Amino acid sequence: MSKEQISQADIDRLYTRLKREAEEAGYHLNPDVEFTKELVKGLIINEIRYGYWNCPCRLASGVKEEDLDIICPCDYRDADLTDYGTCF
Repeated sequence: MSKEQISQADIDRLYTRLKREAEEAGYHLNPDVEFTKELVKGLIINEIRYGYWNCPCRLASGVKEEDLDIICPCDYRDADLTDYGTCF
């Protein structure tokens, strides 16, 4: 799959999965669904590029071992939630 082949159905399917998993873990996705789906699309693009879900809000090196802290959900999520009420 290439970036051009990402369908709305792919985004919707992953969004639904992530929403369910987040809520099961006591978290909530951003209530702005369209904004959140753009981030979900970014996860899919990064998976195509790098082979892993690099957080679309952070720059990846492309080397998984160097990016372990920024693979979604990244290591900074909880601190961001505490400090800002939302992740970066």
